[in-house]
Amino acid sequence: MRAQPREPLVLQLAGTVTRADKQASDYRLVPFDVPPGAQRLRVEYAYAGNDPAAGGFGERPVLDIGAFDPRGSDFLAGLGFRGWSGGARSAFEIGPSEATPGYLPGPIHPGRWQILLGLYRIPSAGCRYEITITLAFEPASAPAPQATRPDPPRSAQARWYAGDLHNHTHHSDAVGSLAELAAAARTWGLDFIAVTEHNTTSHIPLLGEHQADDLLLIPGQEITTYYGHANSWGTTSWYDFRCRDAADMARVAHAVHAAGSLFSINHPQDKGSPWTYGLLDQADCLEVWQGPWLPHNAEALALWDGELARGRRWVGVGGSDNHQGLESHIRAGRHIGLPTTWVYAEALTPAAILAGIRAGHVMIAQGAAGPRLYLEADADGDGRYEAMMGDEICVRPGAMVRWRCRAEGAQGLRLRWVSPGGEAVLPVTAARWAHHWEAPALKESYLRAELLAGEDEDDASLTPRLALTNPIYLRAS
Repeated sequence: MRAQPREPLVLQLAGTVTRADKQASDYRLVPFDVPPGAQRLRVEYAYAGNDPAAGGFGERPVLDIGAFDPRGSDFLAGLGFRGWSGGARSAFEIGPSEATPGYLPGPIHPGRWQILLGLYRIPSAGCRYEITITLAFEPASAPAPQATRPDPPRSAQARWYAGDLHNHTHHSDAVGSLAELAAAARTWGLDFIAVTEHNTTSHIPLLGEHQADDLLLIPGQEITTYYGHANSWGTTSWYDFRCRDAADMARVAHAVHAAGSLFSINHPQDKGSPWTYGLLDQADCLEVWQGPWLPHNAEALALWDGELARGRRWVGVGGSDNHQGLESHIRAGRHIGLPTTWVYAEALTPAAILAGIRAGHVMIAQGAAGPRLYLEADADGDGRYEAMMGDEICVRPGAMVRWRCRAEGAQGLRLRWVSPGGEAVLPVTAARWAHHWEAPALKESYLRAELLAGEDEDDASLTPRLALTNPIYLRAS
């Protein structure tokens, strides 16, 4: 005799969080039990005061949401992580083969699950929340099997590749899909993009469906905390974002490195989400150019120069922080590839692109079709200019070093080169232009270059950059 289908089980959870709760922890775990046989779950949540009509912005609460299954929810040991949507969704579903973007499909393990609430903004009066969980026991119809696409061959040529290292889709807080992101990347002439969703890895198994021999998609995650953001590139693992201090973030960066991935501090500036974890020794890169060049980028650039002068060799990178829309065309002057991060790599593969970034073989430009800038050095006098951006040259004190700066598509702009000893500016007078000079190596130093638009400004932050290089480092010993 066929068993009668079991009716869905509905669980109601409620509570209140206060500013004292946030002072103690930025997150609250709300447990619920899943009995054997559950096939799918749906979570809906609401909280008092999240209606814009409820009052002033500063007093409106913001509660983020995610979930862990019984395999674990401890910091840095959250093996049960099943997804995160922050404040972008009021409901999500998880099933064995499908899930809401941002969440991971898979078995609905019986046992103690946890709803993770992020206490982003709590008003003085506190915030009451209500969570409804519906457990379904009838399996959903299986989706049609998808053909597995083999990883396509890509360029094995050593050259400069154009990319964007900071992008989001509907797997976090954008509305566009991975397909729309890939289409936009092709529209803007990019060779590679990193997909860096906020605090989730639900996009990573799907990246292969949207790349081909003309476009590489690199897996990533934006580790988005309430005290600063960081990107990890090359990862397939999930990294915990529940960091409250520099020690927590250093442990996360260590985990990123242990997996062979790169760790980059994002947009360290007062506007938006400032970085408050200090000068993290474990960081590989610094996002010195975010989106269109606006004055806030000058804060990141000044931080970078200050640390370069102190001997810290962060690689300077750019990222559009593109939140993909429903169409691939330009959106209000902000789009994927603005700026473009150019990487010199041995091939168009994740490992080769990351190796190029790690080596500092990186320049940043306004776009894939915009001006380009190359900095090179010749330390042995043979005219080969064997050192490129990111390299270190070692010479005896007082030896002459030949330098060359080349620009393409930059006629009418100004070249500015920067070192700890000062800076100099000169006009770019041709579409394909080069400047050569010699200087003695007196001490450990570095040199980097920029392309500037417009006239001199009293406030350097008001001068738009159209391209900039990573340094070449000099060691005189």
